[in-house]
Amino acid sequence: MSLMHPLFEPTPIKGVLFDFHSTLVDQGSSEEWLGTACNKVGLDPRDYDEILPKLNSIVEFARIEDPDHERDLSRQANEEIFTRLLSDFAEEPLTSALYSTMTESWRVYDDSLAVLDALQEQGITTVIVSNIAHDLPAIAERLGIAQSVNHIFTSAQLGYVKPNPEIFLAVAAAIEIHPADLLMVGDNAIDDGGAGAVGIRTLILPRTSGPTHGLATVLGVIAGSQATSY
Repeated sequence: MSLMHPLFEPTPIKGVLFDFHSTLVDQGSSEEWLGTACNKVGLDPRDYDEILPKLNSIVEFARIEDPDHERDLSRQANEEIFTRLLSDFAEEPLTSALYSTMTESWRVYDDSLAVLDALQEQGITTVIVSNIAHDLPAIAERLGIAQSVNHIFTSAQLGYVKPNPEIFLAVAAAIEIHPADLLMVGDNAIDDGGAGAVGIRTLILPRTSGPTHGLATVLGVIAGSQATSY
């Protein structure tokens, strides 16, 4: 017999919404990013070692430069904002090469695919919901993660950015699962935490630099939601 009041007893989770960058995939090595960009335009990356710390912090710079997430609503705005940031410490042709290769160093966390596949085996709908203006389905396909999720949604596609509640409501409606039956998993308490405003349970796993991201925690949350007695 449950000891919880019926009004507060959680329902089983039927779907999990995952952030993408810094949740399922790591930004990867700035050294690799710089090397790829330099090779593209015939430059020696050793001549540009001094910009590596700035490349490491490019996402944080973007948050400061563009607090309203315009960069995540259109590819044009994304290119303009990141190119402006990159031009603060790099010149052409390296600036354009860095922008065009910025997603190529992204790497899937070692525990991402195992957790996604385990959820699908349990019949849990898996969804990516990301603030991004790049071609996320193509990136997910290249990284081998597309086949392990049921749906991919982006801010550019939906016209809203996290933490706007509308993006979470739009996704819930599209996959036909009530917000109360969903779990949002992300690394940012503000952006991903916005899911709580529409009744979606939220799990925040802060960004890590190691090979794994502690995503097995999601399986424990799912199991807990399915327990009917205490």
